[in-house]
Amino acid sequence: MAYRLNKLINIVMIMASCSAASVLAQDITPMSCYWQIDNQNEVGTWESQLCTNPLDGNASDVLVTNKINIPSQNTCIVTWHDGYRTELKGTVKVVGDRSSCYGGYAAFQSSPSERLVDGVIERRLDCRWTNTDNEAHKLTCDDVQGRTLNTLIATKLQIAGSNSCMMNFNEHALALFEDGVAIVDKKPSPNACDVGPVYFRGYPKHRIVDGFQETLLQCSWRKVNDNMRLKYCSDVGELGKEVTVVFESNGQPLSLIDAVNRQLLNGEIREDKTLNAINPPIYYRAY
Repeated sequence: MAYRLNKLINIVMIMASCSAASVLAQDITPMSCYWQIDNQNEVGTWESQLCTNPLDGNASDVLVTNKINIPSQNTCIVTWHDGYRTELKGTVKVVGDRSSCYGGYAAFQSSPSERLVDGVIERRLDCRWTNTDNEAHKLTCDDVQGRTLNTLIATKLQIAGSNSCMMNFNEHALALFEDGVAIVDKKPSPNACDVGPVYFRGYPKHRIVDGFQETLLQCSWRKVNDNMRLKYCSDVGELGKEVTVVFESNGQPLSLIDAVNRQLLNGEIREDKTLNAINPPIYYRAY
């Protein structure tokens, strides 16, 4: 009986593994592409491969490959524009021999809008590259409410149609979101042309710590003048109760949390730097 049960469990596990692999394989689909000649002379032929935009067939076609074919030297140079593409919300992949003139083809894998990591749902943020000046571009993202943030996730220098870039990734910016942190699974290299996908991982709104119930506070900055601003938190211990937790002057913050806690009767507010050391969330702990 035990032997039959173990055999059944193994079969179920194999079926589950095959099913998971099948789902993954279905997520990667060949792109609809065509070649166009950019230049041709007695030396050789310069071509580009363009593919239909996998998100919107009415949008501009997507450049995925450049090729230089010089028959007299028996030379063919293929340059792929693969990897994650912010504008496509997914990854262009090369299937087959990427060094061969005709051996590989482009496929596309979309990034999930949501994913479950360690029991927490992470949501992909809508991000975009904006051309700011000639070769200069900046990457910004919307928050989970759809509001566009001014925080720069990255900047880069890139000539149009080129896959040669100089990237400056602002990792610090990932910690500046409200109510959670932004996550990039793989830090881009200095010569990368894109970043992402960028996911948002929210802080727990309610939790039990050391036997006490803690509630995530909604906090925001208010500008006093060009050199000064204050950070307020609302509904601290009771509905409508607002307190000032940080005073910042000329970019130098001063925490007021200890002063606030001396005035609270039925609890205290606490920063949790284990969740975010740069921009820690603030919780109210009820006694």
